[in-house]
Amino acid sequence: MASLVPPINGAMTEDLDPGGPDYDVQLESLGQWQIAWRRFRRHRMAMIGSALFFGMVIVGVVGPLILKYNYYNIPVPDVHVNAGRPPSLSHPFGETGRLQWDVLTLVVNGIRYSLLIGLIASAMGAVIGTIVGGVAGYFGGWTDTILMRIVDALLALPLLFVILVFTKFLGSGNWISVTIIFGLFEWLGIARLVRAVMLSLREEEYVDAARAAGISDRRIIFRHLVPNALSPIIVSTTLGVAGVIIGEAFISFLGFGVGFDTPTLGNILAGSLGFISQGNWWWAFFPGMAIVVIVLGINFMGDGLRDALDPRAKI
Repeated sequence: MASLVPPINGAMTEDLDPGGPDYDVQLESLGQWQIAWRRFRRHRMAMIGSALFFGMVIVGVVGPLILKYNYYNIPVPDVHVNAGRPPSLSHPFGETGRLQWDVLTLVVNGIRYSLLIGLIASAMGAVIGTIVGGVAGYFGGWTDTILMRIVDALLALPLLFVILVFTKFLGSGNWISVTIIFGLFEWLGIARLVRAVMLSLREEEYVDAARAAGISDRRIIFRHLVPNALSPIIVSTTLGVAGVIIGEAFISFLGFGVGFDTPTLGNILAGSLGFISQGNWWWAFFPGMAIVVIVLGINFMGDGLRDALDPRAKI
C-alpha cells in the first residue's frame, strides 16, 4: 500500500509509487514569435485591422474571378449618355458616365492593382533599406557618413514632387514602372531605422565573438544582426504599404500615375472628377471608401505589430 504523507493545503495526499507515472507540471516554453502572436491577438484594433486588410486582399484576388463582368470586356451600351446611373440591383456600386462601366468591377480590379503596387514597392524598399542601413550601421566611419548623407539629401527633397517628375519622364502610365519608382524612394526611412539598430547591436558580445571566430562581415550582418532588427523592419514596412497606396492614388489622381487602361483606386477617382458636379457621387465614393478601409486596416495592424514586437512589453 502507498503510505500517507503530510497533508498539503489541508488535504491528505498519497505518496505515489516510484514506478508510477510522472505527474510533474511541464511548462511550455514560448518562442519570440509565439509571444508576439499572443500579444498581437490580444490587441483588438490590430485584429480588426487584420480582418479589414486581408478582407480587401481576398476581394482583390478573388473578386475579379467571380464578377459578372471583366474589366477589359465590360458591355458597352448602344446609346451613350453623359450621366452615370446610380446603384441598383444589377450594378450595386452604380455605373460610370459615358460608357456606363460597372463601378463595382472598376473598384475590385482597382483594389488588386493598388495592393500590388503597395506591397511590391514596400518590399523593395525594405530590402534596399535593410542592406544600406545594415552596411552603414555595422561598418561606421566613412561608409556610414557617405551613405547617410545620401539618405539625408534625398529626404530633404519633396519626394512627391520628385516622384511626379520621375513618373512623367520614366514611364508614366505603366503600373510596373510606377511600382519601381515608389520602391526606389521607399527605402530611405527604413535605412535610417536599420542603421540606428545596427549601431546598438554591433557592440554586443556575440558580435565580438563572431569576429574573433573569423566569421565574415557579410555573414555577421545578414545572419546575426539583421534577424535581431526584424521587428522594426516589419512594422515600418507594414505602415509603408499604406503610404505607397496613398501616394499612388495621389499621383494617379493628378494624371501622372498609372494609365486608365489599368485600374487603380487612384485613377478611378481621377476619372470621376468631371462627373461629381453632375451628381455621380457613387463613382468617387466607393473607390474612396476602399482606400480608407485599406489604409485604416494597415495602420491598425502596424500599431498592433509595434506593441507585439516590443521586447519590453509584458505577455
